[in-house]
Amino acid sequence: MELVRIRGQHPYLTLIRSWYEAAFPPEERRQFSKLVQLLPYPDLHLCALVQGGQPVGFISYWQWPDAGVLFIEHFAIDPDLRGQQLGQQALAQVISIPAAYYLLETERPTDDLSRRRIRFYERQGFQVNDFFYAQPPYQPGSPAIPMKILSLPVILDKAVFEEFCGLIAERVYRRFY
Repeated sequence: MELVRIRGQHPYLTLIRSWYEAAFPPEERRQFSKLVQLLPYPDLHLCALVQGGQPVGFISYWQWPDAGVLFIEHFAIDPDLRGQQLGQQALAQVISIPAAYYLLETERPTDDLSRRRIRFYERQGFQVNDFFYAQPPYQPGSPAIPMKILSLPVILDKAVFEEFCGLIAERVYRRFY
């Protein structure tokens, strides 16, 4: 699998947009046009996941070497291609990028789908952190969304967890509004 970084207008953006908008409710994502405006930022990586020359999904992540953190913001595989271990392959590539911590947000385990999603990440080595977390809103004035932070490795110290949450809030959310 190849991760093709998108830095501006690109033919894959149409497919990525359809997966992005289908996989994430509006309160858990930016307007796609605003995401495209962020592509020049060096710490944002929007990557098409390409297998056999064809896009099969996408991943967006923020890489902050100064903090030793790689934060996965959004990740989706083409629904027609799920179950073929493409997600595992993509995550394996991302967690091979040097970082002390790999972080991602996921909804709380309240139904079968959310529990399956968490189990998928756990099979890839991520662990649920037991501290409270609420995803900051993508739009000013909207409410925060209670979620879970999964990490590789697990974060045992609440102060470290809160430091990472502050980093995410500042560099992913508040920085852009």
